[in-house]
Order: sequence, then C-alpha cells, then structure tokens
Amino acid sequence: MNILYVIIGASIGATLRYLLSTSLKSFFETPFPVGTFAVNMIGAFCAGFLFHLAETYQLSTTTRLLLFTGILGGFTTFSAYTLETLSLFQGNENSLVLLNIVLSNVAGLSLVFIGYVFAKALF
Repeated sequence: MNILYVIIGASIGATLRYLLSTSLKSFFETPFPVGTFAVNMIGAFCAGFLFHLAETYQLSTTTRLLLFTGILGGFTTFSAYTLETLSLFQGNENSLVLLNIVLSNVAGLSLVFIGYVFAKALF
C-alpha cells in the first residue's frame, strides 16, 4: 500500500517540477539552468521545513513517504542538475559551470537549514 503514496506523491512532484521549470526557462532566456536551480532550491527549503514538521508532529511513515519520497523526490532533480552542468561544460561555459555547482550546493544546504529553522519558529 505504501507504494501508492509514493506514486501519487511522485506524480504531484514531477508535474509541479515540469510546470515550474518550463515556465522559468521560457521566462529567463539564459544558458544557466534557472528552472532546475529554482526547483532544487525550493525543494531544499521544503525538505528542511517538512523535516521539522515530521519531527515535531511525528508524522506517520505513510505521510513521510508521500511528502519526502513521493512529492519532493518527484519535484527535485539531481540528475537534471548534473546533466545541465555537463552540458554547460561541453559548451565551454566554464563560469556558469562553477556558478551552478557553487550556487546549487551552498544555496541548497542553506535553504534546507532555513526551511528547518523557519518551520521550528512557526511550530
């Protein structure tokens, strides 16, 4: 039965990722992968926020599967991040390669922490 929660959550997350990523890509005409970056940063913030809620309210395994494995797993995308970084590298966009790696890691870790602290302050 748990697999259904993962499937439902992944469907929601992947759909949200597609909509947000393609919208941002068409809005910002840049070789920098802004859609994937935004999706991963929002996902990082949500992961920290939801982690605190899961701890505080002792969310069930089923709810955690839906939220973390399903929705956030379907929403965020490490594979797209790595492939887009490789594409930038192949296109000799070395400054954007470095920017993507540094921003994604530093901002991602920061947003997980900020999301956790924000949720802790609210709940």
